[in-house]
Amino acid sequence: MSPDDIVKKKKKSVKFAVEEPPKAEEKPKKAKNAKKIEVSVDLSGNEAKGRKRKQKQRKSQAEKRQKLMENLVAPQVDEIDFEPEHKTFTDFGLDERILKSIGELGWEKATQVQESLISLALENKNIMGRARTGSGKTGAFLIPLVQKLITESKTNDGSVGPSAIVIAPTKELITQIYKLFVKLSQALPFLQAINLCDINEEEDSVWTEDHSHVVVATPGKLLRMCALRPEYCSLVNYLVMDEADLLLSFGYEEEMIKIRAKLPPTYQCVMTSATLKDDMTTLKKLFMTGPVVTIKLTEGDLPNSDQLTQYQLTCASDEERFAILVAMFKLKLIVGRSILFVNSIDRCYKLMLILRVFGLKSCILNSAMPANSRCHVINQFNEGAYQIVIASDVSDADGTKLKEQLTEPQGEEGGEKSNKKEKKTGGKKLDKESGVSRGIDFHHVSNVVNFDFPETTDAYIHRVGRTARGFNKGTALSFCTPQERPHLEVIQEEINKQMGRRVLQPYEFRIKELDTFLLRTREALAKCTKGVIKKARLKEIRQELMRSANLQTFFAKNEREKLLMQTDCHPVTLKLNSPAIADVTTYMVPEALRGMDFSAPKNRNHRYNMGQKHRQKLKHKFQKKGKDPLKTFKI
Repeated sequence: MSPDDIVKKKKKSVKFAVEEPPKAEEKPKKAKNAKKIEVSVDLSGNEAKGRKRKQKQRKSQAEKRQKLMENLVAPQVDEIDFEPEHKTFTDFGLDERILKSIGELGWEKATQVQESLISLALENKNIMGRARTGSGKTGAFLIPLVQKLITESKTNDGSVGPSAIVIAPTKELITQIYKLFVKLSQALPFLQAINLCDINEEEDSVWTEDHSHVVVATPGKLLRMCALRPEYCSLVNYLVMDEADLLLSFGYEEEMIKIRAKLPPTYQCVMTSATLKDDMTTLKKLFMTGPVVTIKLTEGDLPNSDQLTQYQLTCASDEERFAILVAMFKLKLIVGRSILFVNSIDRCYKLMLILRVFGLKSCILNSAMPANSRCHVINQFNEGAYQIVIASDVSDADGTKLKEQLTEPQGEEGGEKSNKKEKKTGGKKLDKESGVSRGIDFHHVSNVVNFDFPETTDAYIHRVGRTARGFNKGTALSFCTPQERPHLEVIQEEINKQMGRRVLQPYEFRIKELDTFLLRTREALAKCTKGVIKKARLKEIRQELMRSANLQTFFAKNEREKLLMQTDCHPVTLKLNSPAIADVTTYMVPEALRGMDFSAPKNRNHRYNMGQKHRQKLKHKFQKKGKDPLKTFKI
């Protein structure tokens, strides 16, 4: 029995040993395959569940906010149909020191919005003012603010917080408001103001030890100050929201609700914009603490045709658009300072490179540039260093693009699209607090060119409003391709309704007479590839580094690095076969324009000019010495 049992046990052990390895080898293979399938399914399921939960949480939070906001009682709204009385600034009973600074600015008479808003603001009323761009809205809310702060500064020294806050959506507009306030309060040295956008986040002492009476800031900067000093906004009596329709739109909703929580229960609120609507939205109800007065002016959203002439030019293709624009500059059909608007950042650099080929100097403004660089470019343009500015409005007027980006479906396909977009843009974040078409006062702009047609009416109004500001005249030219025709029809209908007549006039051009311009621009566009545009953007970044104030100490210690950066900062140019592409010959000029001089202005000899100036100085010094009797006296 025992030997048989032993044999059986051996057989069993042998069988077990033989059968087990293949099972062990097969199982891992199946397990690997199964794991791969299971992992992909489980991860996608978990991600989908997580996204759904987040979406539900966001929806529930948004619904709760909406219910709370809807429960707010709307304030009483009174509409005033204002009729101009042609008042001067002395009729408002302002302080003599304010009148002196107004006289130094060269303001002789008040505009319609200034007449209506100054008197109502001095009566401590909540105001919603809608007036066209360039009509003097900034001065309309700053003048009564300075007048009130003269008495307010006696009770509030600014140790706890300011008495007045001015909020605007873009950093460029904030710097402009701050500069105007400094000019208006020049004769009032006891009034202190601060621009939070100019302060670095590392300078904590400036943030915590500030005792200003007026604060000018974007929503993000103001919230950072409130985080460092929780009671910073507790003594605010005056709140001004410039470009209020953008501040109360989808992109700034959360920030503005947090700011309202920091404000006291009662204060005077003034909202201004060129596209502000009269309806009381939930955010307007939240910020208005009493009866509201809405101002309706006799003037429209845009200047009249005798002040602003608007043209619309239809192109068959993008090549024609480039060719016609180059021809209009070279044939001197567009003369004076001009702002060209495009719809993307790459288009900025592409248009700049094409214009550079034809000898047209231009500068760029977009949301990818730092705030200091944007302000530097605006100052250079206002000082006359450039005649052409190419600007891209990535952050649109009413926040609809931002809303579309935030409400995009975040499934598998949406994730792949977003990854592709990040790869294309290089993962660089655009500055939300940037904008060129809103509120910026470019000096003496003669022309606004919508090279890419805007998508909304508000965007068109704000773009065109960069010219014909105040009592000056200007022209607006909008290019339109067949793909952009639907936008043109919608905007044209809305503007014609607002103005009561047909405003956009067709600008006809015979493209057959511009064949040579078309051929030359086609050659330049063929050389303007994505790689060249990328190089141009890198050169722009290097130039920004050279202009940076923070790196000046580094360059002072490392001269070799500075020399390398300087040698590598030369502008990018397109390499073309024809060197004389920028010249305008007689056969290129249409018959109607022949006989005029279209040659490029010759470069003057700067050395000769410098020597001539030096000789004039010496001559003046010698003449002055000859008139002095003590120096010419002889015995």
